[in-house]
Amino acid sequence: MRNPLVQYLVGAFIFGVGLIILLSASDIAHGLAHFWDKWAGRRSRSSEVSAPPIDAGSYRARLLIWRILGALILVDGLVWLALATAEVFHLLPRASR
Repeated sequence: MRNPLVQYLVGAFIFGVGLIILLSASDIAHGLAHFWDKWAGRRSRSSEVSAPPIDAGSYRARLLIWRILGALILVDGLVWLALATAEVFHLLPRASR
């Protein structure tokens, strides 16, 4: 892909997704813990008020995974933006001597 505008748009989108995942990793991990408990049958719909506490070890593992994933996606977005900037500098006219 040689069009810097497209590279900037893709990079900004990837950067934004990574930032959202990184900033909301705790909410994602908490929601996945509730979903996993419902799917496994440990939590029924009627016992929403008296729900058992979330296992701290699995919550920390999910949180760490989502934070790492968000950071990797964020870095990938930065790489796209850096490549787009390099392409813009490559396309600039050079001064002749």
